[in-house]
Amino acid sequence: MIYFLAHWDWILERSRADIVTNIKDEFQITSICPLEENIEKIQKTYSDSINWNISREKTLDLHGLINLTKILKNINSNDILHIFTLKSLFLYILATLFAQKQYKVVASITGLGFLFAGTKLANFLKIIIKPIIKLRINKVVDVLIFQNNSNMEQFLTYSNFQNKTTLLEGSGLNTKKIKIKHELNNPVKIIFVGRLLVEKGIKEYLKLVEIFSSKEKTKFFIAGKPDFGNKSSISEKKFLEIKNNPNINYLGELDVYSELYKYDILIQPSYHEGFSRIFLEGIYSGLLCIVNDLPGTISIAEKTKSGILISNNNIIEYATEIENYYSNYLNQNFEYSREIINKLYSVDAISEKLKEIYYELS
Repeated sequence: MIYFLAHWDWILERSRADIVTNIKDEFQITSICPLEENIEKIQKTYSDSINWNISREKTLDLHGLINLTKILKNINSNDILHIFTLKSLFLYILATLFAQKQYKVVASITGLGFLFAGTKLANFLKIIIKPIIKLRINKVVDVLIFQNNSNMEQFLTYSNFQNKTTLLEGSGLNTKKIKIKHELNNPVKIIFVGRLLVEKGIKEYLKLVEIFSSKEKTKFFIAGKPDFGNKSSISEKKFLEIKNNPNINYLGELDVYSELYKYDILIQPSYHEGFSRIFLEGIYSGLLCIVNDLPGTISIAEKTKSGILISNNNIIEYATEIENYYSNYLNQNFEYSREIINKLYSVDAISEKLKEIYYELS
């Protein structure tokens, strides 16, 4: 049995469900997460589902930690636990202080997130939890998976992890489900897709909206919701302002595979990315993608030969590339990019690499 562990059910549904479906003939996979908004999809996809009762709005939910400890005690010695996200990994490390580890453990660091964001609070928390991570991680984690080399170097230096590490770029796109763009819109439709977090670049996107507010040739869209349990989330007041802004078409959540192709330009001004899934989805759908130059976006742009990288999230550069949309669009070779994505980043490609890791640990 393999257990997928995450502190949010969205994580195990959004980018893991297709992987589970792809490998279910070889492995039984049980989810461990809070069963909330995505409960139906989780229970339909996984062999079994264990409800981890934890609050995402608390920095450290002691009740959730106790609950996780009880769950871990029921995992057998021949099982594998696969942890997703840095926060879930830290909670697991704390829980192992009270639940002896007898099984194999893989942890995917899908991005360094808030803890490495460089804010005063993040720096304080990073210092506080460093001793326990360095003390425990080599005892309770067998394999760490990273999505880019920069994240790997940073975290290994921070944690002093000495067991096996591997680089696995991407979480697997089900490219068979992605609808392809065949014609352009007039006016040009520009979209931001993601959680409405400061670290995802929502403030920069709103500045772009303001710059183009008097121009009729562009329409701006936002798809995604705030994450009020995240320290980086926009406030309820700001969320209301976005929904009431006449220059913004707020969509709520978007079915990326079936709806993203309707837009022309994807803007991703994120502050950090493990390996940008929405960038890959945007390229495959046929959008001109204009993104911040990060370790988690640079590799994608280089290998797919698609997208435009913006230096240090420079707002003027974003605006200039939007103005040059038609010439930029003609420079994209989407057929080549799709071939690369299918070869390197599809569900099939990522599943094969994960299976190698699981069989090696079995």
